[in-house]
Amino acid sequence: MKLTLSTETLTQALRPVVRGVPTRPDSPVATGLRLTATDGTLRLLAGADPATSVRTAVPASVHEDGTAVLPGRTLHSLARTFPAGAPLDLTVEGSLAHLQFGGTRISLPLLDADEYPQLPDLPRSVGTVEGRALAAAVHHIAVAAGVDDTLPMLMGIRFELVGNTLKLTATDRYRLAVQAIPIQRTVRRAPSVPCVIPAKILRATAADFRRAQTVTVGLPASEAQQFSLSAEDLTVTHRPLDARHYPDISKVVPTSSGTQVVLERAALIEALTRAVALAGEYVPVNLAVQPGGPLVVTGGSCYGGSTREELGTRSSKGAPLRAAFNPGFLLAGLRILKSRTVQLDLTTAQRPVVLQTPGVDRAGLRYLVMPVRMASDAVSDGPTAN
Repeated sequence: MKLTLSTETLTQALRPVVRGVPTRPDSPVATGLRLTATDGTLRLLAGADPATSVRTAVPASVHEDGTAVLPGRTLHSLARTFPAGAPLDLTVEGSLAHLQFGGTRISLPLLDADEYPQLPDLPRSVGTVEGRALAAAVHHIAVAAGVDDTLPMLMGIRFELVGNTLKLTATDRYRLAVQAIPIQRTVRRAPSVPCVIPAKILRATAADFRRAQTVTVGLPASEAQQFSLSAEDLTVTHRPLDARHYPDISKVVPTSSGTQVVLERAALIEALTRAVALAGEYVPVNLAVQPGGPLVVTGGSCYGGSTREELGTRSSKGAPLRAAFNPGFLLAGLRILKSRTVQLDLTTAQRPVVLQTPGVDRAGLRYLVMPVRMASDAVSDGPTAN
């Protein structure tokens, strides 16, 4: 194999592909990237990790066709030190790969290409989405994904087709985020297998596609298939988590609200931030609202300190209500909404509060926080948390 390409082209191609190299490889060849040169193209593949594969292609002047497996992370680390825009010659001779530019020559040992695993077939495409919308939705929804590895199914983002939208959901049991983005569908019926992808790695993957005008989405139709995203010459696959026991969120999301408040998002963030500064992000705060009145935010600590703030509202309607919530969870939701104002929908002190941008339809981003059950709730059904 012998080819020439620019150092910058190789460095940019390696950035997303190297994420597919496992951090804890089970064999030496698993640390490798497979490079294939043919027809004026260099194809790069990281496919040794059963959970993730990444493949891309870049233009190159191919002098001799061939395939070689090089140490992936080592190649990426070296490429980051290369001067931008310099012509790079990559030549494979015997058991070595030689990289040469200017007066620099670097030799890397090859890995056994015959032992490199074969990739599974890509799932069937279900449609295309806009890259920026996908990256933003994944970023928003991932906030609510779990971090407890004893419940791996909650560490992911769930994908499903709903009409002409791709619906994303994440929950750690204490909060939930849900958003739907438009999709140009290529199939009439959605795959029947629930698809939950690890949130941490999906955030990095979605960021790689944020500049793509269209991203093709592949959803698995069976447990043996993977989830895929493709745009131009970049394709990434992820093995879904076991979603057989994923929570039924339809039982959690309120279909109506008895109390609704609209206020400045920044004012609520400031009030909650002060409560956290006093008592920490895990000490509950109380939200109390009277129709036509302010939203009252109260917090306290075990050392006797307390905060109380009355926040003016744009609108406040429904039944009087007081409920307690984790302030850290509330702040996380407020920070991803970004809008100037925020709408809070509540039903009872025992049901979640829904945070969303006012005037956005039900397909927009919604963030739910479960209430904290206070000691006084045990002796009263009313919203008497203090």
